[in-house]
Amino acid sequence: MDNLYKMTYHIEPNRGLINDPNGFIQYKDTYYFFHQWNRFGLDHSYKEWGLFTSKDMLHWQSQGSAILPDREEDRNGVHSGSSIEYNGKLYLFYTGSNKNNGVRKSRQCIAISENGKTFIKQKEVIDTPNGFTEHHRDPKVWRGKNNWWMLVGAQKSDLTGAVALYSSNDLLQWKYERILYDKDLDQVCECPDLFQLNNEVDILICCPQKRIFIPSENKEEVSSYACYISGVFNENAMSFTPNQHRKRFDYGFDFYSPQTFLDNKGRRIMAGWMSRMEEEQEQCCPTRKFGYIHCLTLPRVLTWENNMLYQRPIEEIFQLRHNAQIYTSSQGKFEAETGHFELHLIRNKTNYPFTLYLCNRTIGITYSPETQILEVKRKNWVDGKMQTRQLALSELSELQIFSDNSSAEIFVNDGVAVFSMRYFTDNQNIEIEYVGLQQGEKLEYFTL
Repeated sequence: MDNLYKMTYHIEPNRGLINDPNGFIQYKDTYYFFHQWNRFGLDHSYKEWGLFTSKDMLHWQSQGSAILPDREEDRNGVHSGSSIEYNGKLYLFYTGSNKNNGVRKSRQCIAISENGKTFIKQKEVIDTPNGFTEHHRDPKVWRGKNNWWMLVGAQKSDLTGAVALYSSNDLLQWKYERILYDKDLDQVCECPDLFQLNNEVDILICCPQKRIFIPSENKEEVSSYACYISGVFNENAMSFTPNQHRKRFDYGFDFYSPQTFLDNKGRRIMAGWMSRMEEEQEQCCPTRKFGYIHCLTLPRVLTWENNMLYQRPIEEIFQLRHNAQIYTSSQGKFEAETGHFELHLIRNKTNYPFTLYLCNRTIGITYSPETQILEVKRKNWVDGKMQTRQLALSELSELQIFSDNSSAEIFVNDGVAVFSMRYFTDNQNIEIEYVGLQQGEKLEYFTL
């Protein structure tokens, strides 16, 4: 059976379920992207760390398992975390989970590798401090001016979300310092990150989560999303002072648990889990019949410009371009060669409406200058109905869209906003339509 949904330049497992990206790093000139993995099934009942490596972030090789849940501290799951290089060694930090009589216990754990292949777990672990529940997870480590810092996503004893701060001099012994941030983080904060951009602003990433009971359906759902807060991290005071309200990282349907790293070119690169599917969507996901589910996003470069965060695709992706076509008519219809392509819309008359349909209207993108709303729709593979996401936008000057057989990432106005999503259609549904090009504007198409 042909797999019409198989990705060509995104990370996805050859079997099982993939979720949170972990431990992103460039180690000895190789990109290491670890990830949460259930290699035995298509649910979240088992967690280990898997590993993909690459020289260019385009062509990925699965290295299989990296860290297994094989000791008391992590026998119920090797959960998310990060990595750091120090003295030529690779240090991995993760949350080990175990349960006794249904009671959860979380510990932050360490594994060290001298070759990037064998990861030796250390005896040192961090127990959850007083004042927190055992929803204490996802350690992110980085080097400060005088010592090492660690953030851990947390839930306080009053059942509200927080980010906990730790410090260390040797990467093995860690001291809990304080709550770094706890403003409006719902019931739990997951997957925190903190980094500086352009030597002028610090970015704190948080993933707030809460459980919502729906009486009409007599069920509970998890609501969660990825956001960032710009501000100032003061190492001496061990404080984070926001200077803007928190903002969503992604306005699409499928994006969660982003993580960043700094590569040897000085780029701050981020990728996330391209899923936050509802349970029914996950159960009906068409890739299940091929024995796997979910994927990671295309890596993005983060910059801070004009007091705003920009996300742009890594420049390496343009190496895949071929068979370029340029469309300048006011409206048009054409067929993509495959499901993996790039579209680049360049506008100079931004006060006109524009509409673009992909893959026989499986995806629709519409901009209205009257309402100043960019609307993105996709066909839900569960019931065939259209789902909608919207973004307030004063003008539309550019769209850059990357499709990869069953995913689409839409970069708006040079990266001021992004919509990420999964979509599923067959190889006959490759028609693209557009309406609204003005004189001097163009729509570029590339096969990738």
